[in-house]
Amino acid sequence: MPQQPFQNLTDNQATDYPKITTNRPLSLFYKRENKDKVLYTMVTDQHIDSFEATDYQILHRDRDFELMYILNGRLTNVFGDKEFTFSAGDACLLNPQMAHFERLESKCSVVFLNLSVKLLNELFNNLTVTGPLFTFLKQSLRSENDWQQRYIQFTKNLPTENTVVKILFDSLQQELATNKLGKYYLQKGLVLRLLAAFENSKRFTLKEFDLDASKEAYLINRVIYQIEHHYGNITRQKLEQALHYNAEYLNRLLKRQTGKTISNYAQLIRLKNAKNLLTTTDLTIQLIAEKLEFRNETYFYQFFKKQTQSSPNKYRKNKKQTLDL
Repeated sequence: MPQQPFQNLTDNQATDYPKITTNRPLSLFYKRENKDKVLYTMVTDQHIDSFEATDYQILHRDRDFELMYILNGRLTNVFGDKEFTFSAGDACLLNPQMAHFERLESKCSVVFLNLSVKLLNELFNNLTVTGPLFTFLKQSLRSENDWQQRYIQFTKNLPTENTVVKILFDSLQQELATNKLGKYYLQKGLVLRLLAAFENSKRFTLKEFDLDASKEAYLINRVIYQIEHHYGNITRQKLEQALHYNAEYLNRLLKRQTGKTISNYAQLIRLKNAKNLLTTTDLTIQLIAEKLEFRNETYFYQFFKKQTQSSPNKYRKNKKQTLDL
């Protein structure tokens, strides 16, 4: 890995892992896989810099909080001896204690938002929002918690594009690159809007991970992620192949934690996603059945009616909502 492009970002005095810092309150990084190279683009205060290099696969820590959002494709995040796969539409937020690196798969593109501790303290001064993401950040900023290796994983709930998040990232990039009056106020407002968008429970399922947790807690979280990532359409055999553990063992762990078997939990997720699509989109029943990978529209109708005692159309009429922030 050529070090030249990164030498201005890496703190060589780090005692355990290299520490990456931009010395900016706010910055955006884009990575896009291009055959055997990766195109890096960095957007900071009035600057846009790009270079091409091999993928930077060295365990490191960031001095800032890092919000990662997968734009296209898939990547694997490596956290010490653990690996997690993320797909387009998924995201995660790392605290500065997390040693990590990413492996991009073919045609993957991803954006990283780095938020300094100083900026977050300014944003949260007198802020009364108490959602799970904001609570995680506030707790992580406390000095007594600065040893914890924690992050939040965001699993997309709907098999549709999240245009709100993409628009907010694009707007933030434009405000970072500009020199217009009031840009810092707009940047802070866009960061808060972005964080609120990731807290939208219609769009994302949030799970907090602690790398110091037990092996069983880690496996349960991976089982839940796989079920939610596949919108509930996953079998024990597929889970076994994905996680390389016996399916019955995984089933026992999940039931002990949640009181539900893999099959029961998968049904809940399928129903939740069906309700979301019915109440927040104008997709036809047939398209909803296809996106959630039901065998056909009739099977979807039967499943939904059995679970809710209501037809999909009747449920939609009574529960119509929006995905607004």
